Amino acid sequence: MIWLSTKEAADLLSYSDRAVRNKAKNGEYTHRYIPSATGQGGKKIEILLESLPEQAQKAYLNKHGECQTVFNTDYTSTKEQRKKGEWRALAVSEYRKFLKQSIKGGMTKKTEIMDLFVQQWNSEQDFQISKKSLYEWMKKSKSGQVEKLIDKRGGYNRGQSSIPEYYRKKFDSLYLQQTKPSIESCFKEVRLEASLKGDYLPGIKAFRNYVKNMEQAMLIRAREGQKAFDDKCMPYIERDYKLLHPNQFWVSDHHLWDIFVRVPDNKGGWKLERPWGSYWMDMRTRKMMSSIIRTESPNSDVVLCSFGLGVEQFGIPNGVRLDNGKDYKARDMFYPEGHYIVSEEDEKKIFSSLASNLQIEVTYAIPYNAKAKPIERVFNTFEEQLGKKYPSYAGSNAKKRPEDLKELNIMDVITLEEFIEQHNQYVYEIYNKSGHSGDAMYGRSPNQVYADEPFTIRRASKEVLFFSLMRVKGQRTVQRNGITFKGIHFYNDNCINYIGQKVTARYDPTKPEILYIFDTNENFLFVAEEIQKQGWNLTDEDYQRENQRKKLARQKALNSYTADNVIRSTEAIGERIQRLAESMEQTAVANPKTVEIVRNTKIEENIRRISMSDMERNYEDVLNRNKARKKAVSDRQKEFADKFKKKMLDRAYEKQA
Repeated sequence: MIWLSTKEAADLLSYSDRAVRNKAKNGEYTHRYIPSATGQGGKKIEILLESLPEQAQKAYLNKHGECQTVFNTDYTSTKEQRKKGEWRALAVSEYRKFLKQSIKGGMTKKTEIMDLFVQQWNSEQDFQISKKSLYEWMKKSKSGQVEKLIDKRGGYNRGQSSIPEYYRKKFDSLYLQQTKPSIESCFKEVRLEASLKGDYLPGIKAFRNYVKNMEQAMLIRAREGQKAFDDKCMPYIERDYKLLHPNQFWVSDHHLWDIFVRVPDNKGGWKLERPWGSYWMDMRTRKMMSSIIRTESPNSDVVLCSFGLGVEQFGIPNGVRLDNGKDYKARDMFYPEGHYIVSEEDEKKIFSSLASNLQIEVTYAIPYNAKAKPIERVFNTFEEQLGKKYPSYAGSNAKKRPEDLKELNIMDVITLEEFIEQHNQYVYEIYNKSGHSGDAMYGRSPNQVYADEPFTIRRASKEVLFFSLMRVKGQRTVQRNGITFKGIHFYNDNCINYIGQKVTARYDPTKPEILYIFDTNENFLFVAEEIQKQGWNLTDEDYQRENQRKKLARQKALNSYTADNVIRSTEAIGERIQRLAESMEQTAVANPKTVEIVRNTKIEENIRRISMSDMERNYEDVLNRNKARKKAVSDRQKEFADKFKKKMLDRAYEKQA
């Protein structure tokens, strides 16, 4: 008969120790109680091997050999364990000699003798000992026998640590998944199958060592995915920034700030929002060229406006490197001529893009490849140097969110307007003037590198730039009430000449009240303004105005148009940002730059047909007319309300009389 401990039986059955003990007490397995070897007077249970299921008995025999009839108690030590046992035996025998000599020399306290021996031993030998260890070794063998002082732990399964190939592959299929299961859970499943088949498996330590020795690249690909594999394991191209010149490439991306700002809600109170930032950065100098901060999600209009801010101040870049988001892939913006056109019909749906008009080379980054967009590294700098200064800092995810954030009073949170002011001061007065450790920067600030490096500035006339920075929204068919755009009708007296014809609409994102209408050959036609809807109680003035509109349509009168590119800037900032900005060096003196004028004959031809002064005056007229109409409607509504109130009061007086 072979008696097993509960732990050994549990390993064979893939149960826990508690489950094995409970089954034995319930009579499922033959068991016996023996005195515990811990010396505490307790008892422990042993399980009879022959009472276990056939598969468990088979696993035991596979482990110990088919002819094994008794439990293996012959532990085989390793060379390292044997060597340590010899050192321990030597330490015990040397101490006994030292003890006798010390007592003969007049020392009586054994603690002092042992302290002195341990100190002397450690100063002379590489094998270091302690008083506690020496006491334990003397308990096991007072004379210093090597065999009694060898550490034999783990000897019963030594030589059984190799995992059979079938179960190794089974473990791989469970463990190498992107759900990232634990070693323990996969081991339990493999061990359960082995126990059902009667096969022996080594313990979980063998599986931990197996995972530890796996190839790191393969492990990352299997458990973390392709992107993590590319980011952590695959080699990448190293660019030489010295070969670039300023304005050769601008790179752009959006960033959701890790702070909350305070904005008005629709109920007269406040609510918290995380601000979005849209940025353009020069790749050579790492200089931030322009940015726009808002709480609404980024879109193509924001991309265009932020790009226009940078171009107006620093000129037109030779090329841009963009994210793969749909707001960067708008076909009327960075849509290089001859690129990505899938059909002739698709080509007819768009106008000459911004990139084509301004002769800009467009490159889209590989999706989810942060190395292709160095601007993303700048965002980490922004958060460290600015974002974390605010009490409303929320961290990049919920796990990193400060606990005291929920205790913050909403009135202590910075407003969006205040954040914009401080953000602009930090980006343009601090970051752009701070030393940079990037490639080919040599500790100089972005402003300094931009000023030192020679390059040609590409500029366009105000008019060409104005028309190039407009949005284009495909073809529209002119109807009797004008052009429909975003569910709103836009009208011009010239619309009557083009009813049923295809036209293309351009608009300035900052002034959506008017549309600039072109034919399909990109020739300017007229400006259409938004039609103001009227109420049901029309006055003589309303009818007169509508009749006048019809009369002008009959006469085919041509109204001029206007546009302007208003750029709003902020000056004031918080005291902390102000102090830091004042400590920075003054803006570097730029070397003289060569200016190259970007020409566009089609746009220039359209510009000759109308003066910018007329356009500006026309836009002011549109705003004034809209304002007058709204005031007239408000006055009529007030007049109607007063008449209705007087009528109701008169009726009430009549009833009382």
